[in-house]
Amino acid sequence: MRPILKNILRWTAVLGVLVLLSACAKEGDYSPFFPDDPYGDSDPERGTQDLAIGTVLSRDGVRYIRLDEKSRSQVMNPREIADIQDGARVFLQYRYVVTSAIADFCTDAILVEWASPLDMGEIRYDMQARSGDPVDILTDWITCLEDGFLTLHYSIRASGSVKHGFSLYPSVEPLTYRLVHDANGDTKGSQTDGIVCFDVSALLPETGEEAVTLSLDYIDLNNTEKRLTVEYRSPK
Repeated sequence: MRPILKNILRWTAVLGVLVLLSACAKEGDYSPFFPDDPYGDSDPERGTQDLAIGTVLSRDGVRYIRLDEKSRSQVMNPREIADIQDGARVFLQYRYVVTSAIADFCTDAILVEWASPLDMGEIRYDMQARSGDPVDILTDWITCLEDGFLTLHYSIRASGSVKHGFSLYPSVEPLTYRLVHDANGDTKGSQTDGIVCFDVSALLPETGEEAVTLSLDYIDLNNTEKRLTVEYRSPK
């Protein structure tokens, strides 16, 4: 899993749920932390700024970000995401702008302050999952199942210098998977947060108007077996 950023890493609390995170990583180090916020708190002169998880897409030469099941937000400063591939899941800060110059398939327009692609986990199709190394899953707004991606806000113990990996394994139960965290022996460092996502679009059924539940089993930082459940509806 590659680093999101390699400089001083900090992230400001959102909606009173998350605490301020900060850590330093030397060039080339692995860093599972949140992206740096280059602006800090919202600047009144910039307008209201929001943090979100979204999917970068393109159509007819227009770049946009799908922030939820209904929105298609045209990026009015596409240079900010020029290096991000279509289909990438990103953590971003943005603000809405009022303009009539948007594509007819977009619902609104935004200016991206910054965007960082999320780490992608691996999906395994065998049934030989081991228990894995400890990991906590934080049930805040970041942890969700939407747009065909399972996104997890996690907490682990890590030194910041060893590459960690995350995999999903199927279970015998329908729509149930095991999350396996591979710390590669790096389990004695300080506790820190990160984000990983999985493209599970091929694993999910069409639900129509109904919601289905996906279950995720894992071993938490207290070495206790835990189960996370998240609801899913097919995109409209």
